Order: sequence, then structure tokens, then C-alpha cells
Amino acid sequence: MCLENMDIDSIEVSHDCYLTHPDRSDDSDDVLLDAANQCDLTKKDLVRWATSARSFCFMDEIDNISDIDVSDFRMEFDPLSM
Repeated sequence: MCLENMDIDSIEVSHDCYLTHPDRSDDSDDVLLDAANQCDLTKKDLVRWATSARSFCFMDEIDNISDIDVSDFRMEFDPLSM
């Protein structure tokens, strides 16, 4: 399965999470989806993470969001693969 932008664009949330984070951008979405596909996340797992409070904290922890890398997301997703 290949996760795509429409998999996260169609989700509506009103609480603090990745999807509502002010630093979220098309670039961070691209990196997120690349990492999710490399980790073989399911759409359900991606949605669960992207709508979690933890995802908002994760974005806050990134010093320079323009430098976000696939490896940042891969380390974040590691517990999901257990």
C-alpha cells in the first residue's frame, strides 16, 4: 500500500495534533508520507499517529521544521512497528 496526501488531507480534527500544528507544511507532509511508506505503516496507523496529541508534541520538538528528515519520522514511528 502506498500512502498519499489524500490519506491525510481528508481527515478533519479540531484538537492539537500533527494535522493542526502551525508548522505543518506540504514539505513536512511529503517527508511524513515518505517515512510512513518506508515503515510500511497502514493508513489506520498513519491516521492514529497524525491525530494523536503525541504528534503535536513531536512537531514542537523539532528545532527547525524546514530541516525535518525521514529519519525523524522513522524514529517516531518505531514503536508502532512493535
